[in-house]
Amino acid sequence: MAGRPTVVAIGDSLTLGVGDGTQHPTGDVGWAAHTAYALDAAVFANLAANGTRARDLMTDQVPAAIATQPDVILASAGGNDVLRGDFDAVEVEQELRGVLEALASPDRRIVVLAIDRIGLFDLLPAPVTAVMARRIAAANAGIVAAAESAGATLVHGGAVFRAAGPRAWHVDRIHPSPLGHRRLATAAVEALAADWPLVRAVPAPPRPPRAHARAWWLVRNGAPWAVKRSRDLIPQITRVVTHELLEERRAQRPLGA
Repeated sequence: MAGRPTVVAIGDSLTLGVGDGTQHPTGDVGWAAHTAYALDAAVFANLAANGTRARDLMTDQVPAAIATQPDVILASAGGNDVLRGDFDAVEVEQELRGVLEALASPDRRIVVLAIDRIGLFDLLPAPVTAVMARRIAAANAGIVAAAESAGATLVHGGAVFRAAGPRAWHVDRIHPSPLGHRRLATAAVEALAADWPLVRAVPAPPRPPRAHARAWWLVRNGAPWAVKRSRDLIPQITRVVTHELLEERRAQRPLGA
């Protein structure tokens, strides 16, 4: 396609750019911004927002995205859904399918991220890790099905992160690091190459933060986040894990026992 594309990003904190050098990003950070830079976009609008679930996209972001008349849409969803007590993989698929079908257009490319396992949970006890891994797998199955149904292009975040190694994770172990964001951008640019070839190289990541910088981040951002989440997210996850483990035990119990 000729000219410079209009690129719009929708989704959650992953697409907003959290982890790319700052906990409160602006429009010039994150995998979506780096993708737009590499394509030399004429216009780049990032409509993503922290905490967005699949069910939020249609009302909060899709109308604004359509109004921009984009050539390329970059999207993520599902990560916040798996962290909630009412997680439903079928809902994720249905909501995302509706979003992608609403955005689809013959001359428009849509790139959707399949999410990776949340690294934070790999540091927790094995039962928690197993429950969250199942949820991620179920969400990804819905994301893949929705993308295929709407003719969108998938970037498999898990594969990108495995290739990049531990440095792909931000210190919070929830979001990509600057390296992780740039590797996702590189994968997105490669996926778009047939229609929108690379114009400029994805910028190199900065040096990883030193130990004292990571410690300062944990004090300034990590501790307040943990305190806040201890009142909502952590109790929800505890209930989810407890419920699923109890269901597993019931399923394994012999009949009549």
